[in-house]
Amino acid sequence: MILPEREIEAVLRALYDRMFDDPIVGFFFVGKDRDHIVMAQVPLVRRMLGERGVSYDGKPIPEAHAELPILPGHFDRRHFLLAEVLRERGVPDEVRARWLEVDRGFRDAVLKLGDERARALNSGDP
Repeated sequence: MILPEREIEAVLRALYDRMFDDPIVGFFFVGKDRDHIVMAQVPLVRRMLGERGVSYDGKPIPEAHAELPILPGHFDRRHFLLAEVLRERGVPDEVRARWLEVDRGFRDAVLKLGDERARALNSGDP
């Protein structure tokens, strides 16, 4: 099951509204364009959820996060907020489970630091 694009966008808007205002992760978004972030994420999520024929032209995950001082607690907070939004919006269990599984799978790529992050950027790992 794949969510309609408008519902994916609505979930992402609710998620980023929370993250921008969150006391734990909000500082990452100071001066950032919320609408741009949301709209850039829509095709990524569509692909993550298994929709075929969707083109994602954004940066690879490690590259997009390379300059951010993201710690495990920051990643876990974002994941918690995502789970909360998915539940509150009534996203079907099957889709919610898939979205959260894929999101968890990005943890290592987002948290890579120092030489490990540089190697990932140079090798093209997601």
